[in-house]
Amino acid sequence: MIFAVAASVIIVAAIATWAAVYRHDNLQVARSVVVDLRNRSMTRGAEPLPVEPPLEIARYVSHFDIYLPLGSSDGSYDIRLSTLQGEPLFTANGEAKVEQGITKLTVDLSLSSARPGRYALQIRKVGAEWTSFPLQIR
Repeated sequence: MIFAVAASVIIVAAIATWAAVYRHDNLQVARSVVVDLRNRSMTRGAEPLPVEPPLEIARYVSHFDIYLPLGSSDGSYDIRLSTLQGEPLFTANGEAKVEQGITKLTVDLSLSSARPGRYALQIRKVGAEWTSFPLQIR
């Protein structure tokens, strides 16, 4: 009887450890994401967001590799996450570089305090108008 109880305790401990490690590994993977905007419609300024499926990202993401829309140039860019009413919640900036024909903007922006829901991902070259993309945070 004692051996059965001890075996049960060991099995429960092993399952709990596996679950904690598995969850931790998945969070580590989710911290970095590629956001591909190359074929997305661009909406400038106060125009309504395009009617296309929102980009989906986990709220644990903190590092973004953003492939900017075709024709985007390299240089300094601002990025922000805003409510659908246009209120900025998170901001960051970064340097975009053209690599193999893709304009790539790398930004560190922690969304861990964001609530799941719909937002607008807004990007602009420094000094230009904001371009908006629909975004769903899971």
